[in-house]
Amino acid sequence: MLTDSMLMGEHRSRRVGQAVEFADYQPYLPGMDMRGLDWRVWARTDKYVVKRFETETELPCTVVLDLSGDLKTGTTGAHGYPDLEKSKAGYAITLAATLLYFLHRHGEPVGLELVAGEGMLHRSLPPRGGRNHLQLLFLMLASSKPAGVADLLPSLNRVGGRTRRRSWVGVITDGMEEPSNWLPALGAFARRKADLRFFHVYDSREWHLDFDRPSVFFSPEGGAELPVDPAGAKLAFNEVVQEYIQEVRGGVIRWGGRYVRVPTDRPLEQVLRSAIRGASEDATWG
Repeated sequence: MLTDSMLMGEHRSRRVGQAVEFADYQPYLPGMDMRGLDWRVWARTDKYVVKRFETETELPCTVVLDLSGDLKTGTTGAHGYPDLEKSKAGYAITLAATLLYFLHRHGEPVGLELVAGEGMLHRSLPPRGGRNHLQLLFLMLASSKPAGVADLLPSLNRVGGRTRRRSWVGVITDGMEEPSNWLPALGAFARRKADLRFFHVYDSREWHLDFDRPSVFFSPEGGAELPVDPAGAKLAFNEVVQEYIQEVRGGVIRWGGRYVRVPTDRPLEQVLRSAIRGASEDATWG
């Protein structure tokens, strides 16, 4: 598994402090501090385990996934569900599932918030532990389709208001709404002192006008159709896109988050490595 081979040991939770009272054992995973290994157990069972203590605390983790209509870009699979490899929504769903699995493997309680979309069994499941809960989260992702309008300002405010204090939050969205309208909603996570990761998902074709002839553009979320002549609008369009992503990145950083670029043609391994780095990525694109 990608998460086992690359990420174990790189996520930093709040589980720190002096050991006061032994609680239980946790299976050793690559990257964990080997000083916590119980060699007596290894000698008896040939298994590597790490001691856990009562002073250790869990880090509630929530993935917030935008499944609004604009994420329909790409190929639709069977029964209207997004193709996991050839659509923007499919990429976002795969990223959400990978993050949930990674955090679960670290022993953290994980939860999921779905913004917009249709077909899911639930829209919100708070952070909990256990394999059964993880399976329910995966079922929640598997039963969802992109649809509707995200309305990010009230949606993120609502999610941020019920986020636990000093938790981890990963927001996965294409941010296809006026940034100045919804970026202040990230303050809800800042006020909860959450460790925020912002995953800006996009299809590179959306940010270029690589067309040979005039075309008509429209949004799955509604609004008027827009005829565009690429020959005359390409330069101005590129400038608008660059200003847009710089505004989003700057807003995320201003509210204490980390910005991660997520083009759908970028290998998932690179996205995950960026997510655990200590600094936001540059917002330049090409």
